[in-house]
Amino acid sequence: MTRTLLSEAEGYALLAAHAIPVPRYAVAATQDEAAGAADAIGYPVVMKVISPDIVHKSDAGGVVAGISSDTEARSAFDGITRSVQAAHPGAAITGIMVEQQMAPGLELIIGGKTDPTFGKILTIGLGGKMVELLHDVAIRVLPLDEYEIRLMIRELKGYRLITGYRDEPARDEAALV
Repeated sequence: MTRTLLSEAEGYALLAAHAIPVPRYAVAATQDEAAGAADAIGYPVVMKVISPDIVHKSDAGGVVAGISSDTEARSAFDGITRSVQAAHPGAAITGIMVEQQMAPGLELIIGGKTDPTFGKILTIGLGGKMVELLHDVAIRVLPLDEYEIRLMIRELKGYRLITGYRDEPARDEAALV
């Protein structure tokens, strides 16, 4: 079985096609395209490498956040390209994603795959770096109804972060479901 990962841009397009909100974004192939996209999206923006060979973009120097001008966007484009090539010589770089920088918040991961034995699988968990650090995920075989998805979310160790923990606000659990 061939393993296929969607790029972030492909994932955003899939979500947007199903009326799930995503940040404003564009894919750039040149410095000029990156600067133009950043201007069109509005500052600040984040830029990220798009490569089928790079899963952990930040570990490869493939992410620059807090970009606030077209000059910084051009510089970030070159810096990302150089860093990724140095960290992973020979890695294919298919573009640089320029996206609206969102306010800090709780990152979650929602993933799916086709398992050769079980078929379609859904994964939900704490996202960003936390998914690998804590391995706090719930996995189920599809199809699922809304009740079962809610149970998945509630079995996460980090569920209290969704309901509001200490000085953090509660998140919209119904929207997540």
